[in-house]
Amino acid sequence: MDSRQPKQIEHKQMKLSEDELLKKPAVELGTVPISRTGLDVFSQMALDEAALLFSPKESLTLRFYSWSGPAATFGRHQSFQFIEQELKKTGKPHLPCARRITGGGLVFHGEDITFSLTFPWSDFTPPSQIYQRLHSLIELQLAKEGISLNLKTESSALMGLNKVCFSTPEKSDLITPAGKKILGGALCRKNKRGLYQGSLEASLISLSPLQIERAINDAVSLFGEKEPEKKFDFISTEKLRSLVEKYQSDEWRLRVS
Repeated sequence: MDSRQPKQIEHKQMKLSEDELLKKPAVELGTVPISRTGLDVFSQMALDEAALLFSPKESLTLRFYSWSGPAATFGRHQSFQFIEQELKKTGKPHLPCARRITGGGLVFHGEDITFSLTFPWSDFTPPSQIYQRLHSLIELQLAKEGISLNLKTESSALMGLNKVCFSTPEKSDLITPAGKKILGGALCRKNKRGLYQGSLEASLISLSPLQIERAINDAVSLFGEKEPEKKFDFISTEKLRSLVEKYQSDEWRLRVS
């Protein structure tokens, strides 16, 4: 994405109630809806990678996860031995977990708002600029709802691959006025397409999940200068099944980067 002033995006007013909206499919895969009853962690990771690999070249997609139960994801380059130790420390040694295709640290899911987007990624745009621009736009949209957050401007003193994502905020994360991390994300780039996977700690702000999703949707629209697609009809069932098997495999889960 470039640094030009974003175009103003017109949004259609939602006429359904929040309860009605939450009953609607979270995303559609072709003609088969993936409902808000939720997906497991392997299917979530597979769907994101499929969006990265098979979405149209200039498209912008946005997906909000719906979890079938608590789970964890960890960064592409992290040691699985470290992940096992952290799961034991938290008393969750058998928690379903999957290695992401993106970087970053260990993230616990279930109570957070997890979302992903795919977008065209220019050769001349560094990851730092993407984080800063996207998170700044989310900060702006949440501010319109009365939520005051800050973009962390300094690098963390705690460096290294093996870390728990929300234990220490990184540069360009969104934090509360008290300095607690509320939003972080990770990136991956393939064939001039980018995948962003983000997690927002909804319990730290006084908005409903739907209000938060609306704010993120508006921010992503400004980021990509158009409304994001939410129907994933470019992904075949066969391709998705193959990717699910990849994320379930020991070869991927235990891989050494």
